[in-house]
Amino acid sequence: MLKKHDIDILNCIYKNSRMASDCIKQVSEKCDDNELRSYIDRQQKHYESTCKELKSEIENSGGLVEEVPKMETAMAHMGISMKTFADDSRNNLAKLMYNGTNMGIIDIAETVNHCKNASDETLKKAERLLSREEQYADGLKRFL
Repeated sequence: MLKKHDIDILNCIYKNSRMASDCIKQVSEKCDDNELRSYIDRQQKHYESTCKELKSEIENSGGLVEEVPKMETAMAHMGISMKTFADDSRNNLAKLMYNGTNMGIIDIAETVNHCKNASDETLKKAERLLSREEQYADGLKRFL
């Protein structure tokens, strides 16, 4: 059975991955650049896979999976629509993706830093995801 801090970290990663997956779908629909679309679609598949894995892990340990609040999802989608209404260029879409990825990095890092009693396994999982997030952000720079 996982401890509270383990569940807190896993839920944070789950919610960030869910939000990223949902937002990438919206950005991908607006993307005419095949190279950028391919890059972010690979990210989206990774986030989807992460969501499935974490949801199962949390539920199997007796924890409750925390979904992203509907209002937060709606606000994110509205923000993407507003920021791409007049400019759906490769540069602008890459900038949105870059900023979103960095918001996820910050949220996960803060949660990890506040959950000192989590298991080493959970902390390593979070560090692996943070590393992957940083790689995604670095990869997006070439599209800016």
